[in-house]
Amino acid sequence: MHDEPVPQPAPGEVRLKIASVGICASDLHYYRDGRIGSTVVTEPLVLGHEASAVVDALGDGVTGLGVGDRVAIEPTKPCGKCEYCRERRFNVCPNVEFFGTPPVDGCLRDYLCWPAELAIKIPDSMSLDEAAIVEPLAVGIHAVRLADVKPGDTVAVLGAGAIGLSVLQAAAIAGAGRVIVSEPIPERREVARALGATEVIGSAEACTQFARLTDGRGADVVIECTGENEPVRESCRIVRVLGRVVVVGIPDSDDYCFEASLSRRKELTVVFCRRSNLAAKTAIEWVAERKLDAASMATHHFTLEQTEEAMQLAIAKSDGVIRAVVTISS
Repeated sequence: MHDEPVPQPAPGEVRLKIASVGICASDLHYYRDGRIGSTVVTEPLVLGHEASAVVDALGDGVTGLGVGDRVAIEPTKPCGKCEYCRERRFNVCPNVEFFGTPPVDGCLRDYLCWPAELAIKIPDSMSLDEAAIVEPLAVGIHAVRLADVKPGDTVAVLGAGAIGLSVLQAAAIAGAGRVIVSEPIPERREVARALGATEVIGSAEACTQFARLTDGRGADVVIECTGENEPVRESCRIVRVLGRVVVVGIPDSDDYCFEASLSRRKELTVVFCRRSNLAAKTAIEWVAERKLDAASMATHHFTLEQTEEAMQLAIAKSDGVIRAVVTISS
């Protein structure tokens, strides 16, 4: 912990008094390993990108927001100029800045300044904890869009952490006929049931269970949300011929493994999910309309001074934790 000067917003920016910050798996990679794949922490870094805040000051030229407004923070700041930004694929901008990713400091601090258009006002009915869960909800919505879920599809979700639970809910909204969730932790399986999973199974012998539940055909779509290699390998066994696999989880090692012959014989389509794109406002609308349940994911709360405890709990996945939330202000 250390003190810094309170920042002053530049033109087009707002100063944000941070309220709640969720601890994400990518934060844990940087905290525990000092890297995610080829992105390495080489100097001190403030973590945290799932955040809500209250607008504290306005820079010149800011309209549409006022001091005291409660907001969810879009953590992705694309360059707006490259070919991918021109195509509105902001999440794959090669020049993107993202909170808590080297060299950009994140949200585990009292104040920060950020472009006003990336601070999204939330309705009065929405809590600041729910607003901090908007980012993983947006990832879930984006993953389901990438999966091209059709009405009536059988969707398999591997992993029932915050991302998997977001995928579960977004798939149901997209019209999936069945959403089958695989998760080894009993408490998370119970939350998946409560959020509308058609069937929930443990991870042991998952392939056998999915085959039984689909009469041997397999799921139309598999969305992998664990960041572990074995579920990635299992995805090609669980999905049907000509099915679609979306990989969301971030692995400890910089590798994913598929069964090449089986994947080839089934002529699978595999898509990798990179954060989210143009989904945060949809997430806020759906939470406000009670189509999405964000509150049930904010299971544990810590002060800023207790952030290390929050990290350790999230790493251990114990005590039924889904999202450990650091409450900085209210």
